[in-house]
Amino acid sequence: MSFTLNKPTQELADEVALRCELNPAGTRRIGNFGFIELEDAWGDEATIVNTARISSTNKRLRSLADFTDKDRALLYLLLKDNHGTPFETVYFRYRFIAPIFVLRQWVKHRVSSWNEFSMRYRKPISMAYVPDVEARRVDGFEVLDEAAVAEYEALMAQLFDWYERQYEQACQRIDAARAAGEIPQKEGGRDPFRGRARELLRNVTPVAAYSDVYWTINFRSLMNFFNLRRKPDAQYEIRQYADAAFELFAARMPLLAETMMQVLHEKDGQ
Repeated sequence: MSFTLNKPTQELADEVALRCELNPAGTRRIGNFGFIELEDAWGDEATIVNTARISSTNKRLRSLADFTDKDRALLYLLLKDNHGTPFETVYFRYRFIAPIFVLRQWVKHRVSSWNEFSMRYRKPISMAYVPDVEARRVDGFEVLDEAAVAEYEALMAQLFDWYERQYEQACQRIDAARAAGEIPQKEGGRDPFRGRARELLRNVTPVAAYSDVYWTINFRSLMNFFNLRRKPDAQYEIRQYADAAFELFAARMPLLAETMMQVLHEKDGQ
């Protein structure tokens, strides 16, 4: 059973397709509706080294192209010896569309800015995560078969269909009450009656439903996210997003990514 996309979800699907076309190197699709984009970054490896040297010299590196072996060694030592604050001067802004259950894990990385799509103001994204074969396997054993996944998908679709029907009926009741003079006319801004309907109806939304988030984070916190969520024992779904986020970051700042992996590998080897 396929999902019926409501208007906002179709608009979102179209926007994702456009972003992938405009920024193919900075975007990744994940699963049946997931998506991540590294939209912007502030600072670079030179920013980190310049910040660390503020008390020792007035000379400043302009970019990674100015790095000498000494500068590369300093970047490594700063990270290896936990001189954290210079790494907080570099920021990244990601946008991602992920299942709500993934967001519940992701938001625990609290040293960041988090702006999430709200179902108080808009209809839910009428698409749910459907686990692929790899997601259903543990050590090669398939814990859910195709029949179970088909029932799962049908149940998710029924919930979205129920929301659409109930919201339409609620809007009709509100419009009829306004026409009869039973409730005030809408005077601009958010309609409190329709808003309350959305607030109540969103309660049936499953954690498999997708949500939409802007995530802004400094490198020090991003490194911690990568270290925890890219490990082999991290949950499959969030690991997919963490791996994609790392690929996009590494393409933008290769030296910093290489240095981070070296330091993490050495720490794991201790």
